[in-house]
Amino acid sequence: MSKKSKFNMLPYTLVAISTLFQVSAIAQAVEESYELEVIEVTAQKRIQSKMDIPLAVSVIGASDLERLDVKNFTDVTRVSPSLTMEQGTSPAGNVIRMRGIGTSAFSIAAEPSVSVVVDEVPLIRTAQAFSNLVDIQRVEVLRGPQGTLFGKNASAGVVSITTKNPAYDFEGNVKVGITDDDEKKAEITLSDAINDDVRYRVNAYVKDRDGFIENLVDGSDKNGEKGHGVRGKLVWGMTNDLQATIIADSSHNESSSAVTWLNADPSVHGEGITPSEDNRKVRFDTPTKFTADQDMLVLKLDYMMPNHTLTSITSYQKYDLNGLDDTDLTDIPIAANPFLNPLGLTGPNIEANSAESSDAVTQEIRLSADKVDGFEYMIGLFYSDATTDRAYDRAALRFLLADWDATASTESFALFGQASYEFNDKTAIDIGLRANKEKISAEFTDNYANGWTNIVPETYAGNDSDTAVTGKIALRHNLTNDQMLFASVSTGYKGQAYDIASGFNQSKADTPVKSETSTSYELGIKGFANNRKLSYEVIGFFTDFDDYQAQAGIIDENGAPVFTLTNVGQLRTKGIETDLYWQASKDLRFNASIAYIDATIVSFKNANCYTGQTTQQGCDIGGGPGGIDAQDLSGRGLNNSPDLKYNLGVDYETELSSQDFSFFAQANYQWQDDVNYDLLGNPLNSQKAYGIANMSFGIIGAEDKYKLTFFVNNVFDQNYSLGYSDFTSRFNGATAIGKQWSRNALRYMGVNFSYSF
Repeated sequence: MSKKSKFNMLPYTLVAISTLFQVSAIAQAVEESYELEVIEVTAQKRIQSKMDIPLAVSVIGASDLERLDVKNFTDVTRVSPSLTMEQGTSPAGNVIRMRGIGTSAFSIAAEPSVSVVVDEVPLIRTAQAFSNLVDIQRVEVLRGPQGTLFGKNASAGVVSITTKNPAYDFEGNVKVGITDDDEKKAEITLSDAINDDVRYRVNAYVKDRDGFIENLVDGSDKNGEKGHGVRGKLVWGMTNDLQATIIADSSHNESSSAVTWLNADPSVHGEGITPSEDNRKVRFDTPTKFTADQDMLVLKLDYMMPNHTLTSITSYQKYDLNGLDDTDLTDIPIAANPFLNPLGLTGPNIEANSAESSDAVTQEIRLSADKVDGFEYMIGLFYSDATTDRAYDRAALRFLLADWDATASTESFALFGQASYEFNDKTAIDIGLRANKEKISAEFTDNYANGWTNIVPETYAGNDSDTAVTGKIALRHNLTNDQMLFASVSTGYKGQAYDIASGFNQSKADTPVKSETSTSYELGIKGFANNRKLSYEVIGFFTDFDDYQAQAGIIDENGAPVFTLTNVGQLRTKGIETDLYWQASKDLRFNASIAYIDATIVSFKNANCYTGQTTQQGCDIGGGPGGIDAQDLSGRGLNNSPDLKYNLGVDYETELSSQDFSFFAQANYQWQDDVNYDLLGNPLNSQKAYGIANMSFGIIGAEDKYKLTFFVNNVFDQNYSLGYSDFTSRFNGATAIGKQWSRNALRYMGVNFSYSF
């Protein structure tokens, strides 16, 4: 069956599923005492049942976060197969993709296509999201454009994280954990009511994990991580009508990364290394490391009025990221390689220093109306002012020479609103609109603008502005009290971006990369069946992206490789997503999430050729604009977007005979189709299909006083890569193919213990 015929059958598939579930519900002869819980979400900035909103949303709650050992942002992919994480060699290279769409860019001025929101505050940098997920109430994955309520950097979707609120009575909890790959972690939480009006919650954590890649030069381990953090949350009922919530969050994280040799000439990889897929040894004489510090302060005010709530959310956040990187991935001294060292310098290996500092203030004010006679609405204003500074220094290397300082600023204003009206007790309509105005600016000082033999710094600056309107309309119809059918059209927008990287000049300052827009159509059905023992959600979508912003690879400007941010003409992503939960018995639950996604580059002519691409492989040598080598990517599949991806899980929990303890066990399996990580289609950067199995089991003490959990990650030790890189051009044509590792590509096991008091 062709892909086209698969999507033409979508309406019939939804009707068939609807009929099947209704018949199954009627056939249920005896009502059981157990059923699935109603999951509440804030996907539309108010508390609603997941099954009542015309949105594609996946949710993972506090208990599942703990049981699945979801401690890092990358683990969230276990709940939503439409969500894909891409980890770079530095935290700044981390990318979140939704339905195949995400922004991978070197530039500090490029915003993500998938917004990450913590306690209703959008984060400045995607890298912030990849810190520890501690003391979290729930994570919501909102698929598709969310521009109406969440703003301009949500053209592909939103990941919304909600932290736990203070308790009304005293509670305390201590958690510790260890693994056989030398991870140690500890966490403590205290919460109580100071009096009838004030409640608090304090959480602190510390973690330390050794790396699993050995540096033969000094015996150190790479790809490790350590850090600590603290969050305080205070809820104060100032009056009967006014409540204040204050959140203060601070964390520090240190990490290291290492690209290993998959295939390399002996003169490149050095002594003691055997290049292969399993190789976990390197020879670096630069201590590659990254340090990230972030702080956030949030003040939320809720004023209750008759049938209305007025909410104000004020935030300040700061994020600093400093990195030291071994650029040529060897321990060869500069003086030993005349190609890399035309000046005859002496010294250690080639290294790159990077220092980023971002800060932002946001202010949101919204008025929410309760439902009266079937009508409810929300209107609001949003303002943000964000600035990122970056200093980058990659010295003593002719074709990678760089030394620059840059500042990128964005100021945004928005007016938004959404209303719902119920025509009757079965049919309703939702309409939303957002108007956004944005100002951007950039300043770039290039210390090597005139070449490494004539160091005279030059400064380039530019500013621009843009306006955009996004919206959504959804029609929903309740087939039964437990079953809803909906159809929607929504649009998204991501603002202009400066291509701030080595090679930036006044021409780029005068012409920022154009804004990215999206239009999405969805048809879905969701609900309960079998006396609420089965929940389901089946959604078909079709989304077009215009002027998609992407890192188009590396081009050669005056002999120096330069990262280039550009607009891909048009993308199209379409597919079917399914979420199923079945409470088979009081103790046993199954779940399955499946995503079939066809993400295609509709139009992208004059794209760069990948390294080593020949005429036979589609490269027009010298035939592109300005005589560059170019290829036509129109009709090709989008990078890092598996056609098929699914998650399967089973949970079991039962009381032991004494009823003082409970036993639980959990297993899940994630599988994804093969992908190519490179937008330009380099066949070297292809990853075969693979699946990862995880499991855990343990006991829970009486009244949930304590919990002991044993877990195994990657049970079958399935090796895979996060990406491959061709470095042959750096070594005069000598073979040099590197691999990027993930900790989850290794089997490890551990134990977690928590005690509540």
